[in-house]
Amino acid sequence: MDERYDVCVIGAGTAGFAAAEAADADGLRVLLVSGPGALGGTCILRGCMPAKTLLSSTEALGDVERVRGVGVNVAGAHVDVPAIIERKRELVDYFTADRVANLARFELVRGCARFVARDTIAVGEQRISADRFIVATGSRVVPPAIPGLAEAGYLLSDDVLELIRIPPAVAVLGGGPVGCEFAQYFARLGARVTLLQDAPQLLRNEDRDVADAVAATLKADGVDVICGAHIEHCVRAGEHTSVTYTAGAASVTVRVGALLLASGRVPNVAGLELDAAAVLAGADRLAVDPYLRTTNPHVLAAGDVIGRRCLVHLAAYTGKLAVRNAFAERPQPADFDRFEMHAVYTQPQVAVAGLTESACRVRGLNVRVKHHPFHEVGKALVSNEAVGFVKMIADEGGRIVGVTVVGADAIDLIGEAVALINFGATVGDVAAMPHLHPALGEIFGRVAEDLGATANVISRSALLSGKSAE
Repeated sequence: MDERYDVCVIGAGTAGFAAAEAADADGLRVLLVSGPGALGGTCILRGCMPAKTLLSSTEALGDVERVRGVGVNVAGAHVDVPAIIERKRELVDYFTADRVANLARFELVRGCARFVARDTIAVGEQRISADRFIVATGSRVVPPAIPGLAEAGYLLSDDVLELIRIPPAVAVLGGGPVGCEFAQYFARLGARVTLLQDAPQLLRNEDRDVADAVAATLKADGVDVICGAHIEHCVRAGEHTSVTYTAGAASVTVRVGALLLASGRVPNVAGLELDAAAVLAGADRLAVDPYLRTTNPHVLAAGDVIGRRCLVHLAAYTGKLAVRNAFAERPQPADFDRFEMHAVYTQPQVAVAGLTESACRVRGLNVRVKHHPFHEVGKALVSNEAVGFVKMIADEGGRIVGVTVVGADAIDLIGEAVALINFGATVGDVAAMPHLHPALGEIFGRVAEDLGATANVISRSALLSGKSAE
């Protein structure tokens, strides 16, 4: 017998869980459908949490080198990879148990969902109807079409999370965040690493100054960074794989023990049979309007499947918004700019809030940009963490539209920038705002002063008080 719900959420990861919570809070009868694999979602099981657990261990290795510069010699430091992996497993079990406990309050059906009508899905032999559907099926890896790659075999980031024996030589295919993070991870664990990036720079979506800073730190760790590399083919022979690539006019072959495929993820819409629901899918993603509605207004989408950045905070936001818009008389458009923040967990770290300089150019915005280096901040010098910079971007009126931090604790420091952008602060506001001394966060006041000095910028507080700039 068919069952009918107010909302059926397909996918129980971050976006699906957030959607179910929002529906439940609104008093709706909600059903969650999750595939046959482990519950928890990509972030908990195979993404953010386990990956960053591993990276924290090699970051600690970097700290050992840093403290030598402040007069502390750590004798006998060594890496215990099985202990690193075991710690990761324990934390994943902890996070998973918490998520599963929270999922227990919802009706849950396990299995692969497919649409059979505009308002009905099938999960095995069971038919489920709902007034609204939220598709939150996440993302998946699609290997590039490289001759010999499938036959040679490769690791995905999922596999690295369980890798106890570190190969002596690794080729990393892809220079995005995952590729850069794991290239540094392998290098610090003693592997000879070659990172092959097809674009002219690492982190193709970041500004060039950021990409160059990350390339420099990877090279300092011994990573051979090759940009503009076109991979010709891969050949497996015994325990080794030969990767042949061209860079410029040269053809080069590297011989490694393992390949890490780090070419990113794409939205997962395979098997949903969207045609049955009159839902249009674009290039491996669900086509949605600004309100997260698909071409069938009774079906909305959230999270990685909509083809934006694969980030947890964005997944949670869109999951909640999709439920609100599903029944709203006046739906709200997704404000992606407000949630535009991301990070790269290399050491030094990269964190971005708001727009990048290149994004401003693409939009045709007239902005002013200033950098301030950490080596001019006292706390950075005394802590031996003087590598990197903060870049602040302001519009013509002085309102801050973007901040990039490259350096120590960037991922935590960016929280101030998120708040500044969220509340519409100007560079005058930040220049006038007190900052604790000595602290790394002082750099925000410094760069705001640098940026404000290029124009007659008045803070919002001064405008409200009737004072003029001096």
